[in-house]
Amino acid sequence: MYSYPSYYRTTPEERTGSIKVAGEHTMYVDPDKAIVSLGVVTKDKNLETAQDQNRKSSNQVVRSLEENDIPKKDIQTSTYQIFPQYNFEDGKQIFTGYEVRHVFRVTVNDIERLGAIIDDAVQSGANRVENIQFVHSKPEKSYQLALAAAYRKAYEKALTLSKQAGLNLNPYPNSITEHSGTDVIPLAGSPFVKAAEESTSLQPGQIGITASLTAEFRTY
Repeated sequence: MYSYPSYYRTTPEERTGSIKVAGEHTMYVDPDKAIVSLGVVTKDKNLETAQDQNRKSSNQVVRSLEENDIPKKDIQTSTYQIFPQYNFEDGKQIFTGYEVRHVFRVTVNDIERLGAIIDDAVQSGANRVENIQFVHSKPEKSYQLALAAAYRKAYEKALTLSKQAGLNLNPYPNSITEHSGTDVIPLAGSPFVKAAEESTSLQPGQIGITASLTAEFRTY
């Protein structure tokens, strides 16, 4: 009978080791809030005129938002800029006037009315819609579910590997390291939006809330 070399003869103590595995899971949830950047851009050769036009239009946009039940705390100025404008003719820089840009960061809690709210703002003077972010206001519960699923995946990996190696797996992990969770936020952006007879139809899609971890299990 063939005799195996001594290095194949292992005791249970010698087979003791560990397996480190990673687990990740993404939960998809419906957004319940939108954050949109609405702005007013005006141009004129005279700076005061451009500013005055911008101020009037911006006030009308804010009034439109408030009439759509957007509270003042959810309407914030994110950008106010003044740019000198130039044209180049025959290699010469010719001053043409000023551009004034005022952008508001607006939080909309009723995303079903988002298209109509944007349309009203455009009709009131907004001529910039820089981006739209759809978010979930309370992602904690979904993250906890994703974290639990990520752990189950890690455990299943460790169980598969231990079986393939002919080892037993201690179901109680030596350590678990949680990695930072991430939100996959769909974006919809456009530099300019025109008012339409019917409200703009916006599709929020879903948000992916991801949890990931690394777990180490003892084998024997």
